[in-house]
Amino acid sequence: MRPHLPYILLLLVGITYLVVSALLQHRALGTGYDLGIYDQTIWNLAHGRIWMTTLVYETGGYYDHFEPILALIVPLYWLWSDVRVLLIVQALALGLGSLPIYLYARRRFRGWEYGNVLATVIAAAYLAYPALHNANLNDFHEVSLLPPLLGFALYGLLTGRPRVTWIFLALCLMVKEDFSVTFLMFGLYIAALGPVGFRRRDGVLVAVVAVTWMLLVLYVFYPALTRGMPYPFVARRYPWLGDSPESAAKVLLTRPWIMLPYLVQTPKLMFLLRLFGPLLFLPLLGWPIIVLAIPVLVYLMLSNYEPQWSVQSYYNPPLLPTLFFGLILALEHIRRWIRSEAGQRARWPRVVQAGMIGLLVIGVAGSYWLDAPGPGSRNFVAERFSAIPRVEAAQRILARIPADASVSAIWPLVPHLSQRQRIYTVLARPQMPTDYIVLEESPAAQGAPIYPFAAADGFPPVYHDYALSAAEGPFRLLAHRAAITMTPLTESEPPTRPLSLAAYTWLDQADDAATVKAGGAARLMLAWRRTGPLNRRYVLFVHLLKDGSPAAANGLPDAVTQSGHEPGDGRFPTIYWETWTRPPIVLDEQRLEIPSDTPPGVYYAWAGAYDKATGDRIELGGSGQTLRLIGPLRVIR
Repeated sequence: MRPHLPYILLLLVGITYLVVSALLQHRALGTGYDLGIYDQTIWNLAHGRIWMTTLVYETGGYYDHFEPILALIVPLYWLWSDVRVLLIVQALALGLGSLPIYLYARRRFRGWEYGNVLATVIAAAYLAYPALHNANLNDFHEVSLLPPLLGFALYGLLTGRPRVTWIFLALCLMVKEDFSVTFLMFGLYIAALGPVGFRRRDGVLVAVVAVTWMLLVLYVFYPALTRGMPYPFVARRYPWLGDSPESAAKVLLTRPWIMLPYLVQTPKLMFLLRLFGPLLFLPLLGWPIIVLAIPVLVYLMLSNYEPQWSVQSYYNPPLLPTLFFGLILALEHIRRWIRSEAGQRARWPRVVQAGMIGLLVIGVAGSYWLDAPGPGSRNFVAERFSAIPRVEAAQRILARIPADASVSAIWPLVPHLSQRQRIYTVLARPQMPTDYIVLEESPAAQGAPIYPFAAADGFPPVYHDYALSAAEGPFRLLAHRAAITMTPLTESEPPTRPLSLAAYTWLDQADDAATVKAGGAARLMLAWRRTGPLNRRYVLFVHLLKDGSPAAANGLPDAVTQSGHEPGDGRFPTIYWETWTRPPIVLDEQRLEIPSDTPPGVYYAWAGAYDKATGDRIELGGSGQTLRLIGPLRVIR
């Protein structure tokens, strides 16, 4: 135990740092959507609801990955049902990833003058690696559980211990569906090189198991868990490979050169530079092991999803064990080369060992300053880990929400509310309205479609009316008040582009006959359907006219009153309708102020839209007609 004391102390300090930083960031509202998904899924598992989550709304309530290892966390939720369990588990796993690296370095450097020091320095370099810290502060993700598992699989492979390798590879397969590619590489490595302690036929068997497992996951396990949903991530992130795993495999096998333009893009090459640079690119000299990382690197760099090729993302933990085992092999190769040049009896020069240690310390320290999120780096922001007034306001607003209530919440609050059966982000459009909505009034919230403006899927659209329940700092808690089914309008022929009017309802009305007093105001909710590309900002407006005949379809100069604005009073301009969840129908409220001198009688509301930049109206009621008749409004005294 005593020879390992420096490493044990280092490990305890490293894990403590990872745990504390993750918990502080969570308290400061620095976590979000993904942590909420995992928390709700595991919380549901702990209550007997199998692989269910409402946060991945496109799956109809079911989880969208195959990650059976999450079930092993369930007993911890029986002991302490808290989202922070996941952050602690993740920090422990990331920190323990240094253990197999340290043990293998000690074994490999046995007999070196500074061997034990070098092994401890390499473990310290792993614990300080920017990619590790960024993953730790990126919510919770299952791939962060891989470093100790994959590390011990590599340890078994390089020390001739097949049983260790098989056990930990099997555990790795439980982490995520796409690890079967790395499993396949292990098989090919063993079959091609026949490492000590392994038979080549073992490698062939592993490769067969990997392919079989891959097929079972994609075509049996995954559809069973998601109730028939095909695997979506190829089409989402690799559209140039087709829309399914089969099409991707066909392209890669028949036209592998198609990958090259996607691999040599400048941002992706910079990712490789910042990933390998802290270790002075030495892992590349340990090529037998680095080969195992190639599929993961290619998988990440071919994606259209930028976080997959960034040292700030959560996708890098599976690469770290391979990098550091490659570093250890590289140092051994350098030692052998020096001895071959200076003679077999030459000692591994102290100056070279000290130089290697110094360069590693400089490389990792420099990269920590460049890319890490913690203290001592250029990216460190103290407010990211502090209980500032915004955080205190959020805690007060969260305390007002009953534990069994359904909620639609902004991303930073999702993991603080996720242990309930129905929770959504404000981007979702659930058919059944939530009891509460939590919003934040801040510039950063602009640009994302907020739930009240995107109608729930289905037709005719339903408007869910919410009233302000509480306000704390920038946060607003809205409580559901009423569900109003809107009156549908017939589709014009030919369909109008890029917008058409789908439905409407008069708000604050006791019956179907819309009535308002002169001098008062009438609230009209319109449902606009996206029917074409919305690459321009449109202003939506309503005119109240005396004429309800087709002759008024282009507007009359004697409008009684009118209103107009961009959707959501500018919070949700039409150019945003093309982003995020692409809602097919968006709701917009118009308020008609009726002049006090308006004579009693029946008037007619007409709706229209015009290009904010040019003022040109779009056709709504047919060819040449720029207004669409909504219906009558009776003005009384």
